[in-house]
This record gives sequence, structure tokens and C-alpha cells, in this order.
Amino acid sequence: MNYNQLSIDQAPSISAPFIFFLSAPLFAIAAALILIFNGPEIFQDRWLAQNLAITHLVTLGFITMVMIGAIFQLLPVLAGAPIPRPELSSRVIYGFYASGVICLATGFNTSHQWLIKIALFLLAIAFLVLLILVSIALFKSDVSGGSAKGMRYSITGLWIAVILGLTLAAGHAWDSIPLLRHITGLHIAWAGIGWISMMIISIAYQVIPMFQITANYPKIIDKHLSTGVFLILLIWSLSYYAGTTEGFSLQWLKTLTALTLSLLLIAFASMTIRMQIQRKKRMADATLYFWLTGLINLIIALLLYCFASLLNLDLDFLIGIVFFIGFAISIINGMLYKIVPFLVWLHLHRKLAFKAGSRSTIPTMNDVISSRKSLLQLYLHTLALLLTIAAVFMPERFTYLAAITWLINWSLLSLHLIQSILLYRSCLTSK
Repeated sequence: MNYNQLSIDQAPSISAPFIFFLSAPLFAIAAALILIFNGPEIFQDRWLAQNLAITHLVTLGFITMVMIGAIFQLLPVLAGAPIPRPELSSRVIYGFYASGVICLATGFNTSHQWLIKIALFLLAIAFLVLLILVSIALFKSDVSGGSAKGMRYSITGLWIAVILGLTLAAGHAWDSIPLLRHITGLHIAWAGIGWISMMIISIAYQVIPMFQITANYPKIIDKHLSTGVFLILLIWSLSYYAGTTEGFSLQWLKTLTALTLSLLLIAFASMTIRMQIQRKKRMADATLYFWLTGLINLIIALLLYCFASLLNLDLDFLIGIVFFIGFAISIINGMLYKIVPFLVWLHLHRKLAFKAGSRSTIPTMNDVISSRKSLLQLYLHTLALLLTIAAVFMPERFTYLAAITWLINWSLLSLHLIQSILLYRSCLTSK
């Protein structure tokens, strides 16, 4: 772990990331409620309007909501690229973004096009402001480590995913605009690999050695993995799009690049698992198990994708669940249990450490969210994931069990995060 690359003194106030962290589970709760109200039919057709609502509540409302909050905190720390006026910027972005996600999900769920139109306007502003600020900050940064490089690629991936997503949403909002469903695969790939996976990889370079006391990633991984993934994803996208053009196909190139991309990500996941198994800190915590769960599911999702591609099978629903819920949400959920207590401790230490008699009253990270609480939520998360996978094959039997378990799971996570900020405020006001 190279602490010289960290710039903790540039971190913004705790309110910048926390406004996103605290809201994220609420959108996931809404997704669980839609699943409860619609029942097994959700698993019958991936293009159901309610399915689109659930998908975007999970991907935009939870995954990206948390990741935007993390960007405000980690960009200055890992990439030396502070966002200008982070408190104001975070509130402006949050206001447009949260409102946009609510309108989008409600519009899909109720089939009201006017709500989708409003959502497009709000989300376009939120993403435009976010991406411009972040892109400028990263461009100005002179940090060149693996984390900073990966973040630059990840933000580029988000630019592409947003443009494709807005194009697709416009087809739902206006009858005069064609619904280009053939670019859905591109949108999912750039959101899942170009944005989410690249950001997780970038963060892993620092947080895995720091929090789990492992060896550093090999230099070849740190220096070249993100570049390789990004370039191959670009080539895959060109071959994918060419495959949708009548009379023109590059199926062999699409298959080759998909397999290569999968092998690179499997290599990263396997390397990380090996590092975690060989960690110097032998005591395990919930965050470690969340990471292991996520990485194993990443490998499974990629193997399923390769299997489906080679045999021309339709496993998109199952792959999407294993990738976005099993991989992305598992790791993001686990990181919340490490980042949130760390931020509470860090900011209390900054404010109280030099006040007489205050240092001894600053809570430890375990005091903020105990291991018992995080492990309980890990068990619920794992159970809900397994029930959801079972519901793909037997929806009548497992859909409601999965939905209720997710509802309890997200509610528990929300409670833990709220308790954290209440503890933070209590420590401040007591001095």
C-alpha cells in the first residue's frame, strides 16, 4: 500500500458523500416493493416496464448513487483530483439525480411517458454537471498511479453509458423517436464493465491492501489492466454494433474480444481472491466476505456469459442478476461497511482530536457499525441473492421470498447507515 499516493487532507466534508450513501438503500427498498407487488411475472419478460423500473432503481438508485458519493470522497484521496466546492456540487448533483431516478422508475412502473421525459431532463443535467466536474478534476491531476488511471477510464465509460442510456430512454419517452433496443447490450456493457467494474478495480488497488492488509497488486496489473480492459471493450463495442448492421457481421471478433475481456476480469478477480486468502490480517470481517462473494459472482457471471455466447443460449436474465447483484452490489455493500465507519472516525478525529478530553471519546470504526451488525446484513444479502437466482428458475415458489428478504436486507442496511450519522452528530453535539 502506497500511502504517499493518498491525499486524505483533501477529502471533503462528510456531508458530500453521506447524502448519497444514506439515500441509496431507499431506492433499493423501492425496487423490492415493486417486486413484491408484481410477483413472479417479473421473471417472465426482461422487457416488462416494471422490470425496467427495478433495474434502474438498483443500477442508478443504489449502485451509481453510492459510487457518486464515493467519487466525492475518493477522487481527491486516490487521484489527487478534488472536485470544486464539493459541498455545493454534491447537493446540486444529488437534487437533480435523485429526482431523476424517482421520475424514471415511476415513469417505467406506471408507463407514463411524461415522467420519463422529466427524468431525462433531470438526469441529463445531473450527469452533465458530475461528468464535467470530475473530468476536469481528473484532467488537472498529475497523479499517474493505477487507481487514478483506472478512474479516468471509468469516467470515460460512464460518459458512454450515459449517452447510450439517454438515447434508449428517449425512445421510451417520445413516440416519434425510435427505440433502439439493439444498443441495449452496448449500454449494459459500458455501464457494467466500463463504469462499474473499472471503478471497483481502481478502488481495489488501494483499499484491498489498506483495509485487508494484503500484499500490493503486481505492477503489471496495476499499470496495464485498466488500459487493456478499456481498449478491448472498445473493440468489442465496434464488433457488437457491426453485428447489428444488416449484411455485415464481425461475430468472430465479438466472440474473441468477449472471451479476452472475460479472461482479464477473471484474472483480476482470481488475483484479488488469492491476495485476500494470503492476507497478513488473519481476522476476517464482513467486508472481506462481501468482497469474496462479489468476486466469486463476477467469475461465475463471466463464465456464464462465455458459455451462453459459445452455445448461443439466452441467459441474459441470470447473468444480469449474478453480475449486478452478486458482484457489484456485494462489493459496494461491503465497502459501505468500511468507508462509512472510516469517514465517521476520520472526521470526528479532525474535529475533536485536539479538544481537551475529546480524543478518548472518539468512537472506533467497530463502534460506528459493529461486526455483528455487518455480518447479519451479509447473511441476509447472501440469502436474498440465492433466493433471487432460484426465482429465475422457479418464480412461483421463490419470488416473494426473495423480495421480502431484500426488503428486510435493505432496511437493515439503511438503519445501520442512519445510526452511523446519528452517532457522528451525537459526538459533535456532546462536545
